[in-house]
Amino acid sequence: MIITDYIFKNVSPLYEEDTVEKAEDIMLTYKLSHLPVISEKKKLLGNISFEIIKNLEKKEVIINHLIELEEFFLYQSSIIFDSIKIFSDNATNIIPIIDTKENYLGVVLEEDIIEEFATYAVINDFGVYMTLTTPIQKYSISEVANIVESNNGKILGLMVTKIDEETTKITLKIQSENISSIGDTFERFGYHISNKYFEDSKQELLKNRFDHFQRFLEV
Repeated sequence: MIITDYIFKNVSPLYEEDTVEKAEDIMLTYKLSHLPVISEKKKLLGNISFEIIKNLEKKEVIINHLIELEEFFLYQSSIIFDSIKIFSDNATNIIPIIDTKENYLGVVLEEDIIEEFATYAVINDFGVYMTLTTPIQKYSISEVANIVESNNGKILGLMVTKIDEETTKITLKIQSENISSIGDTFERFGYHISNKYFEDSKQELLKNRFDHFQRFLEV
């Protein structure tokens, strides 16, 4: 789960004296939105985007465009979940990894991270998603788990999706032969259920939709 476990070895970074032509060749080969630029001492300087590269003369050198570098990265101690926000905030499909002294270690690719997530039980195993809202002072992971498990269910994943001054919203993925009883129990305990998929007859429909989603991820 440590981010360095997913470093992709085949992508070479750019040095300041490298040409636009070299950058473009690498980006097109691996379909990259950015490439990291490093110094001779292998310190990360930033990332140059394909949107910049594609409008430059091929013989130009990267050093002339350092002002246009974008600054994003992950430290080697980061975990795989930390990459999600970096990918999203920077509209990128590649993230450089550095140590605490800003030495460049390599890159991780969005595609590899998605493939890793697809192996997790919360994604890969069949189950039903349920979204609950509860007053913030009442939220208790142990109570949520007890409700599910007391109805012979199993939690495959739990994520807090929103917190404000008054409420907490959580999304669960649950395996159970009787989802309706879990939903009824949550409602008796005062949870508001914003997404309901409790009818046992809908299980196969949900499975089919999940299979379609899995195939979409594989494209």
